[in-house]
Parts: sequence; C-alpha cells; structure tokens
Amino acid sequence: MASGPDLTRAVRFDLPQGAVRLDGDSSLVVSARALGQLLSASTAELRASVGGEIGGAMGARVQKRLGNADAVRGASLEVAVSHLSAELSLCGFGTLALERWGRALVVHVSGAPVDAPDFFASLVASAVSRATGASAFSTVLDAREGVRILIASQAAAQRARGWLDQGVPWGEAVARLQGASS
Repeated sequence: MASGPDLTRAVRFDLPQGAVRLDGDSSLVVSARALGQLLSASTAELRASVGGEIGGAMGARVQKRLGNADAVRGASLEVAVSHLSAELSLCGFGTLALERWGRALVVHVSGAPVDAPDFFASLVASAVSRATGASAFSTVLDAREGVRILIASQAAAQRARGWLDQGVPWGEAVARLQGASS
C-alpha cells in the first residue's frame, strides 16, 4: 500500500503576524460550531459556493503535491483518494474514503464536525474537478453516519438525484447507474 502524502510543514503559524498558512496560502482556524451555524443559516447556493471554493483550493494542493492534473489522472485511485482524504483531515473536515460500487465513484466523508451534506458534496466535486482538470459533479446519496456522495458526470448525477427524489434507495440508484452509461 502506498504511503500517504507528506504533510510536513503543511500548516504554518506566524504568531507575530497573526497569520496561518496552509501550503503557503492564507488560511484560518475557525470554530466548527460557528462554521456549522453559518452553513445552517445559508442558502443551498451559498453552501455550494463556499464548499466549491474550499474544495477547489484542496484540489489545487492535491494537484501540486502530485505534480499536475495529468499526474493526478494517472495516479491510482487509492493514491488520489489518500491525498484528498489528507486534505480534508488537514482542514479538520473529517476523513474521506472510497466505496466501490462497480464503476461508480462513491465517497464517504466521516467525522465531519459540521452537518452540511450539500456543502461536502460541492467541496468534494470541486476538489476532484480542480485536481484532475476535468469536470466532476456530485449528489448526496445518504447523510446518515457521515455523508455518501456520488461523483459522476452531470447527467449521471442528475439521474441519480431524480431517482433519490422519487424515493429510490441510494444503493439501488447507484446500481441503476451501472446499467446506463454515465
């Protein structure tokens, strides 16, 4: 099994300047409770936008660590997931694991300090898009015991969302996608 990314010195605290840097970028250490309250009071569009911004920055760091978008796409799925999970952990958002469902890419975010499934769906899709240089879309499959997120093409994510909105269990929705081109 490949070792995870080297995050030595990834977070730097400059106390005299009152600054925190994450891989050289200006960052913040904020209360999870406060962020949770802010996300709860926000619109779905704003949660998606904020998740997208944070996820995009994570994806950029994954891409930088692996070299470039081609290197990310050429890496094994396990290596890419390890790097993305490290980013979530580094930022205090929990961990990310891959769940194999045939050809479908389902990720499970667990240990998150805030309850905002749509925020995490946007975060993960944006991280994948930025890291790989290819468009990725998401939909929340399940929000019990963490959040399970389908990462797919726009059409596949929309089909799955339609089935879920009709009451189809998420496992069945993912299985249905296996029979259709996504």
